[in-house]
Amino acid sequence: MPGAGELGLVAEIARRLDGLPLAIELAAGRLSSLGLADIHARLDRALDLLADGGMTLRQTIAWSYELLPDHERRLFRHIAVFPDGLDLPTAESIATRLRLPGDAAGCIAHLVDASMVEVALDGPARYRMLDAMRTFARDRLSAEGEDHAATEGFLRWALELATWIDRTIDTAEEGRADDVLRRETANLRAAWGLFRAQHRLDDAVRLVRGLAGAASWRDLTEIWAWALELSDDPAITTHPDAALILGIAAESAWARGELERTERLARRGLGAAGDGGWRCTAALALAALSRGDMPGAVAHGTAAASQAPRPEQSLGVAALASAYGGDLGAARALNGPLAEIAVSPTLDAMHRYVAGEIDTLAGDANRAEQHYEQAIALARSSGATFLGGIASVGLLTVRAGSGRVADGLDGYRHLVDYWERTGGWVQQWTTLRNLARLLHTLGDDETALLLDTAADHAPDASAVVDPGEPLSYDLPAERMLQIRRTAATAGRARVLDIARSAIVRHHTAASACPPWGGSSTT
Repeated sequence: MPGAGELGLVAEIARRLDGLPLAIELAAGRLSSLGLADIHARLDRALDLLADGGMTLRQTIAWSYELLPDHERRLFRHIAVFPDGLDLPTAESIATRLRLPGDAAGCIAHLVDASMVEVALDGPARYRMLDAMRTFARDRLSAEGEDHAATEGFLRWALELATWIDRTIDTAEEGRADDVLRRETANLRAAWGLFRAQHRLDDAVRLVRGLAGAASWRDLTEIWAWALELSDDPAITTHPDAALILGIAAESAWARGELERTERLARRGLGAAGDGGWRCTAALALAALSRGDMPGAVAHGTAAASQAPRPEQSLGVAALASAYGGDLGAARALNGPLAEIAVSPTLDAMHRYVAGEIDTLAGDANRAEQHYEQAIALARSSGATFLGGIASVGLLTVRAGSGRVADGLDGYRHLVDYWERTGGWVQQWTTLRNLARLLHTLGDDETALLLDTAADHAPDASAVVDPGEPLSYDLPAERMLQIRRTAATAGRARVLDIARSAIVRHHTAASACPPWGGSSTT
């Protein structure tokens, strides 16, 4: 009987061969002369390694390839530069660029019929190549001297797509742009890798600049990482778009909970070249809000909103800071204009989220719940998952406060998982603080104290913005000291384990609880 390690190798070999029956059969035939580990280690040479009766997998594919007419062979070669496939309009644009005769849709359909290309129809039709086919096609591209032209065509496509997303993400068509971006992330990743490998800074900047608006309120942490990588590149200092890129990177650092890095990048960007200083000021507003510097957040937020070339979220940040600073009138005055300029669903969601926070602080729980629900629905429609997450924190605060404890515990379980997955630790600590208040109402003072204390010691946690009284724990002084010491040294993973265990423990026994106060700051 094969052991677990061998079964794992078999599964990995089958996966790497795309489950292609012929390829798997040829691999099995090699077991008479090679071990599983040997085959696995040489799968990058599968086209020539795998053979049956003297005919290699490469020769088998070549036989089908040679049966195609010349224009279909050429299209087959050129679409191979898209590592995660492409849609029909993109295939048609490639055919147009290559001046291929006939109908491109018919051509791609024939490639599917010939089993040279796979098609997925669980949404807009998407065409992909199995790894073996793609390797063969890339080899033929090189042999025909077309590799450079095909790769440059792919890179132009990536930049044009980023430009379209940038132009569309702040409109009523935002949801469509989000769908396309998420569908094409793997291809954009490949373009990013090529730009960086070839030291094409201008193109890398164009790509990040085009995608930054979409990344702002989404869980697109990979794009955040690209911006941060550019900020570490010494060449960015003298680039014409240095200020904008450093501002984007600062906002990315904030989303990851790196507040000191946020401020350092933003202040560096304010002295850099280009007209992107407003983005640096917007990042400073977010950092000030998280640190509890409400006057600073108002000042930076209003300044960024007045300098930005198009509507964005800084006015909402200033409104939040005014509300958390106790001036609900000023908060409403700032949030009102945000509704007037909100063309995209995400900006509308931001307006409604801020309204929910103002209502919560004003003690109007019913109205706050309506605003939070509206914000979450809009964020879902636009793909703004990050914004939907922070609105959910507020919604759970209100629901748990009205006695819907089971709903609150369910929501906290999902949010804890989401913030951990996306690295949103500023928001995670706020979620854990609010969970601590709920646990306190359920009589679990030990867990509540531990979560609250862990947040107090976290450098990336937001300042506490809570109109209620501080929690009073019914625990012996010695036990409280012990819990606080544990919380001060517990790592993030341990804190999340404790939170999850408490959620599971209390969920089945959840019962109506008296209203409680909680914060939902960003």
